[in-house]
Order: sequence, then C-alpha cells, then structure tokens
Amino acid sequence: MPSLHELQRRFAAALFDEAGAPVSAAIRADGIDPVARLDIYRTQLHAAFERSLALAFPVIERLVGSNCFKSLAREFQAKHRSRSGDLQHIGAPFAAFLHEKFCQSPYAYFSDVAALEWAYQESMTAAAAPAFDLSALQDIDPADYAQLHFEFHPACRLFSSAYPVLDIWRANEGSSAATESIDLASGRARVLLLRPAHVVQFHLLSAASFALLAALADDLTLGAALDAAQNADAAYDLGSALRHFVTLGVLTGATLQELSGNLSASTRPR
Repeated sequence: MPSLHELQRRFAAALFDEAGAPVSAAIRADGIDPVARLDIYRTQLHAAFERSLALAFPVIERLVGSNCFKSLAREFQAKHRSRSGDLQHIGAPFAAFLHEKFCQSPYAYFSDVAALEWAYQESMTAAAAPAFDLSALQDIDPADYAQLHFEFHPACRLFSSAYPVLDIWRANEGSSAATESIDLASGRARVLLLRPAHVVQFHLLSAASFALLAALADDLTLGAALDAAQNADAAYDLGSALRHFVTLGVLTGATLQELSGNLSASTRPR
C-alpha cells in the first residue's frame, strides 16, 4: 500500500498526465469512474491556470487568439507549474517562455509585449510609498550631489524594447478599438511605468532619461547616472530631469554615500 505522500505525489502527477494510471486504481469509484474524477480536477486545474494567465496577459491573448493562448498556457503550465494556491505570480517567467518559443520567428516581439504586461502587473500590485521632497537636499553641499544614491518608488518599473511595444499594447488592450497596423521597425520603446494613485501610468522616455533612471535603479551614484545620460545626450539637463521625476513620484528617498545619511521628506542630515 503506497504511503499518503506517495499517493499525493501520484495524484499531482496524474493531473498533468491524461492517462492517470498510477493513481486511478487507488481512487474509489463511489458512483463516478476514477478516471472521470481525475478529469474533473484536471480540467479545473488547467482552467484556473489559463484564466489567471489571461488576466495578466490580455494583450498577448488578443494578439494570438483565444485558442492559441489556451495551448500556450497549457504548454507554459507544464514547464512552470505553480507551487502555490495563489496564482498571482505564475506569469513571472511567461515572457522568457515566449522568447524561447518565438525568438526565431516573426513573432519575436511577443516576449517583449509580455514583459511589458508583467511590468504593469508588478506596478499595479506594488506597495505604496511617499514621494521624495527635494527640500531634504537643502543641507547637502552641492559639491556632494554627485555621490547621492536615490531610492525608487516600489511601483516604478523601467522597460525597454527594440519594438514599439507600448503602441502595440495600447492598440490591443481591452478598451481599444484601434485597427491600424503597427510597423515593428518603427522605433524603440523606452517606458517608465508608475502608479501614483490607483492607475498605472506609462511615460515614454528619451534615451538619456532612460539611461539616467536605469543607472540610478542599479544604485549607481547621481554622478555616474549623469555620465550615462550625457553619453546619450551631451546637453542633458539634470536639474530639470530630477525635478520632473520627483514631481512624477519616481523617487522616494536618497542616501549620501559619504555621510551614509538617509534623506527623505522628513529626515535631513544635521
């Protein structure tokens, strides 16, 4: 007689195996054929997974069609089974899965669309945080500004693609009735995602602004981030850019490397 653990292992395996033979012999019929009982669980398992994935990636579902999306979801589920009853996080590897599947095809852009959709999901569910108050820098010697490290709002995400992915997203999200074709070679998308209240916003960035924020997000100093921005645009206006991103709510705090002082709207170095 197999142990409870072994029966549970076989049952889980049978849900992904149409035959279900290893465990069906241990299931009481009780008016319903054991294989039919397994089919009920199997159907619900796949249906719940597909629904959760479709909620996270509605644009991908619209691009490929409902039937194709169901097939993709089943294949994805077989490779990335959920380890939790909470299906909120199952989509994290979906963009990488699509990249592996379509990278050598005309649909290579699917993975970037999925990556943008997942960034949207992460931004939507991230924690709230107060915006940074620039007055917290008043007691810092301007000569030390280059050593500042900035903290990002938890709901802030940076996204870059060689394809016009934001245009694709907007043309295929639920409320859109757009019918025009989008030229995949029409330009790179550099996108900042924010959630200042309850709605995620998309902001297209210049190459210099993206380089600045990407460097700051990697915990580089403000001086190093400015160098990265000016490599893209030698005339980049750092002061104006910082004020803009603070106003948007991208930044929530700063640390001066030399003083190890945490700067925020309510704390300043003395």
